[in-house]
Amino acid sequence: MSKTIEALKQRLASLNPIILEIQDDSALHAGHAGNTGGGHYTVFIVSDAFDGLSLVKRHHLVYDSVGALMEQAIHALSIQAKTSVEYNQT
Repeated sequence: MSKTIEALKQRLASLNPIILEIQDDSALHAGHAGNTGGGHYTVFIVSDAFDGLSLVKRHHLVYDSVGALMEQAIHALSIQAKTSVEYNQT
């Protein structure tokens, strides 16, 4: 497991995820214009911390949790954030 994925898991633990899946998509985006470093990651997270929050506020909560990783280690982060109720309805 990469250091960045481990760091993401540690930081997102503050949201008490029921499910947390992190995928490194960096190889799919290697060398594209505008990437000055850092990887591309997809996060699927199910947490009741998202109850009553809009999609934008959920994403802000995730970004606030990962903090400084977005400055160097992560170039792009794709987020799927659901509550346990939403997840169980699918």
